[in-house]
Amino acid sequence: MVRAPSLSVCAAWVSGLAVLLLGLQTVAGCSPPATAAPERASGGEAPVRVRSVVVREEEVVQPVRASGALAAKQESRLSFKLGGIVQQVAVEEGRAVTRGQVLAALDPSEVGPQVAQAREARDKAARDLERARSLFEAEVATRVQLQDATTAFEVAEAGLRVATFQQRQTSLVAPASGRILRRMVEPGEVVSPGQALFVFASAEDGWVVRVELADRDVVRVREGDSAEVFLDAYPGRTFQARVREVASAATQGLGTAEVELELLLSPTAPGAKSTEGTRVDAAPRLLSGLSAKARVFPSERRVLRFVPVEALLEGDGDSASVFVLAEDGQRATRRRVRVAFLSSEDGRAALSEGVEAGARVVTDGVSFLREGQPVAVVEAR
Repeated sequence: MVRAPSLSVCAAWVSGLAVLLLGLQTVAGCSPPATAAPERASGGEAPVRVRSVVVREEEVVQPVRASGALAAKQESRLSFKLGGIVQQVAVEEGRAVTRGQVLAALDPSEVGPQVAQAREARDKAARDLERARSLFEAEVATRVQLQDATTAFEVAEAGLRVATFQQRQTSLVAPASGRILRRMVEPGEVVSPGQALFVFASAEDGWVVRVELADRDVVRVREGDSAEVFLDAYPGRTFQARVREVASAATQGLGTAEVELELLLSPTAPGAKSTEGTRVDAAPRLLSGLSAKARVFPSERRVLRFVPVEALLEGDGDSASVFVLAEDGQRATRRRVRVAFLSSEDGRAALSEGVEAGARVVTDGVSFLREGQPVAVVEAR
């Protein structure tokens, strides 16, 4: 078995597999045969002169390709716990904010008096409790009266804590440093409890790309597998990533499953190392929703057979045909094969089914062959 020294055999981006395979026969038909065919021998069919190549087997990592959209890992809808009239909106859509920054505020006219009322009730309960203690020590009040005064004070103090908490909820603050993706409120509007006012993306939890993988691909992917992400906004740049989450259930109605890829970005220098020793990239200006393509490298390795692309005929989806030479090298037999992927780097096709390692397949002259036709190999590679 020949083992690939690196992942380069399947590192090229290949798209439109069916289109490329369908064009193979046309390309081959435009090429001349290896040499001019010899004259027909008396009493038999003249062999077609061809070239052939040995099918080689290699252990490779077959990448999984998908597309998706960039998003902040932590995106949330911010709202008030209370309802009321919006008095102030302090940020615009698209603005960066810091942790604890006030984003909006409600009119405190209703909550303020509630806090004052709760504070007065707590102070009165404190005075009543102090009087009950003095009377109890003077043996004028009973123990039950002291206990009732104590309970009344604790209830009043709890009421003040609730009112104070409610007062704090009249200001909506940023839960972390990040960016306001959407603003859905204006001053003077009446809002209800829990009504979304902002869509907020945290900058503290990093960026992810969420992609949908077909069932045959998602079962090959594991958390921690390496990946590469390509953003249309940064052509020619490759972002290192890793699989952060794999959905435990398929997306209903689609037959796919969501996979979350975490971008390995550094706020400092490019080429730095993460705590796990993985190379990380310098963080550029990123926006939620940017179009992204991804290439995931599963930890699972596959043993595949490789042939030149020009050996393929009759491409249909991931299926094609090849002509395999008989052991004596004098006849060729057509076989259906399954194509795992094409490598544009070295012009080879990876086959998962149909031929064995060590077999010889026809390359030049393949478009002139018929099933079982005599051949003459003029050059082997």
